[in-house]
Amino acid sequence: MPQLSTKNYLLKTDQGATTILLAFLVLSVLLMTALTASTIMMYQVQMSRETANSIQAFYTADAMAEECLYQVRTMADDSGDNCTRNNKPIQLLLNLGGYNANGTAWRENNNALKAEGVFQATQRQMELSW
Repeated sequence: MPQLSTKNYLLKTDQGATTILLAFLVLSVLLMTALTASTIMMYQVQMSRETANSIQAFYTADAMAEECLYQVRTMADDSGDNCTRNNKPIQLLLNLGGYNANGTAWRENNNALKAEGVFQATQRQMELSW
């Protein structure tokens, strides 16, 4: 009677499980890299949009400050006028590509004025003093 061998043999399915586990690990690393890159890109797009809105809001505030400064320079020192037009605070409403930019300006004291510009959700203020 022939004697049976007692050697231990590895099943071929053990190698397949290792390959699947390694592939899963590589795909997980690729997924994390892609998610990180997309998060960074979305943040950069949002920052670019806010910068563009900030520029529009700043220029609106600048236009209001110029209008108020013109009124201050042309009126008498003791008139007490507070940068008004027809007894209402001066305001600006612009239609920029379907979005509205509004601004207001007011006089703080005899030697200073403030102006505010708003475009979408971005607000910018400036103060002029002399």
